Amino acid sequence: MLLNPFAPSEIAGLPEDFFGRRQELHILERALDQGSVALQGGIGIGKSSLLARIRLLMEGFDSSHSSKSVIAVGDKDVKTVDDAARLILEAFIHIDEVFNKVQFKLGPIFEIESTEVCSYFKTGRHLAALKRIVENEYMETALAGKEFLILAIDEADKCPVPIARLIRSLITHTQQNGVKNVRFIVAGVSPFFQAMVDEDAGINRFFYKTITLLPLPKEEATELVETKLIKAIRDAEKRNISLRVDPTIIARVVDLSGGHPHLLQLLGSHLIEREDADPDGIINSQDLVSALRKICYEDRARVYTSTIHLLELHDMLEPLKNLFDYASTRFPTKINRSKAKQVASKKSIEWLITNNILSVLTDEEYGLIDEFLRIRMLMDEVDQESEARNLEKRLVELGSLEDEERLETRAKRHRHLDDDSTEQDFDDEEDNDSSDDEEDDDEKSWRG
Repeated sequence: MLLNPFAPSEIAGLPEDFFGRRQELHILERALDQGSVALQGGIGIGKSSLLARIRLLMEGFDSSHSSKSVIAVGDKDVKTVDDAARLILEAFIHIDEVFNKVQFKLGPIFEIESTEVCSYFKTGRHLAALKRIVENEYMETALAGKEFLILAIDEADKCPVPIARLIRSLITHTQQNGVKNVRFIVAGVSPFFQAMVDEDAGINRFFYKTITLLPLPKEEATELVETKLIKAIRDAEKRNISLRVDPTIIARVVDLSGGHPHLLQLLGSHLIEREDADPDGIINSQDLVSALRKICYEDRARVYTSTIHLLELHDMLEPLKNLFDYASTRFPTKINRSKAKQVASKKSIEWLITNNILSVLTDEEYGLIDEFLRIRMLMDEVDQESEARNLEKRLVELGSLEDEERLETRAKRHRHLDDDSTEQDFDDEEDNDSSDDEEDDDEKSWRG
């Protein structure tokens, strides 16, 4: 049995499991000196992993920091500010209601006796209890000279309004009482932070930085895939199993996943499983085709069926298809924003962004959050087996939808849109950007 080092279902917080996000980590580290931070992005983009990694960094794991942090996870049952405060309280204290003891779980465990805090807790006044605990009287003992108390909340999109009220009340309280070392890091699916601002516009001033995570850059995504495949090969070596990798597959995995961390891990995992189930000693295009089919029609079939149904219900399927018609033929998907406005309404584009179908990559381009959704939709439209094989061949060999017929059809559409324009076709520009530099990888040895 082959070792499968890809872990699509795990939070990758430990340094040995965490890849990329160097710039984001640096920004977070600097921003926490000044205030609280919000992390947002699409599902599976790596928010929880980055949150776990920055907590370790700030606690001094392979760094000079000395903060203490706690983690709470939001859920839909959190309806009030007291519910939100209880999430935080339960993360770092234990209340002994019989003896009126408060036990802190920040590093070395210690106890204090507080009838007041225990009374607040018993009567459900959890915000009042939390405010009392983070005052200097207790924090100086609990932190023992440490840098910050970091209150991290993941899955904030499940209950953004109570969290907004909690942060407003607690930070105002700490600042009024001269406590300057309490920080929040709040993470959730976009647009959770906008929901917090809609509830309380003034909350913006407490957050020094709001970071929207995008897919990993090509170099970082390639490093992830290469490292894990090498690990599988080295393990196979030890057990006298013949295993190598067609190096062109690495670039295809990166392109077809769009650098999306979860999709990278998912596709890599299925490549290993496909080779393990039907071994021929090499991970190649056949394994990639099988992996794509399994993901689109088995592993994530319900996700894509549900998403397509949602698009149909809101009359957004055709606008999305229209945008795909003018998207780059190569993966990952990129859609010129000026072109998009000509084939889809502003309302449609806003809906697709708000519902985590599209992402804003740059001032000039939209991206697709889940590239496999586009692949699934393309596969659904193919009727004959020969056409399906041709589509799969283009995907795994070229990382592109290019063929002569498609290019001519697209050229006609672009000429229609650009009758009075001299703008170069953005697809040509994208093709130039996607140079053949990945072919340099052919010289690398991937034999075990």
